[in-house]
Amino acid sequence: MLANAEIKWAVLAEFRILVEHIANGRLNETMACFADDADIALYGSEPGDVAVGHDAIRAHMVAIFARPYRVLFDLEPGKVSAHGNVAWLTAQGTVRRSTDDERHPYRVTAVLERRRGKWLWQLFSGSEPR
Repeated sequence: MLANAEIKWAVLAEFRILVEHIANGRLNETMACFADDADIALYGSEPGDVAVGHDAIRAHMVAIFARPYRVLFDLEPGKVSAHGNVAWLTAQGTVRRSTDDERHPYRVTAVLERRRGKWLWQLFSGSEPR
């Protein structure tokens, strides 16, 4: 079911916040966007680009932020749906490295859960369709 305007706005705000933190290499702020559960997950577009659990996602982000470039997303959210305290969204657009202008198609599917008034990421799944 499509999210109401309030939920949609809040989830999209969290989406923009996460993308901005990643683009700026802000590790602690990026991790604060995720729930602190053992089963949260990140699935990226590269082989082996999988992290399950808070510690694994942190290690994955440390490795990404150690690269000599930043990952920049230009994504337009498609839709936000919700039921109770769970919301899911889709987004698509492009991704590129900060060191060049070569853009690649990119899609995101995500699941967030509202806890204590804040929407936290439970699942991030990104892909580069060919």
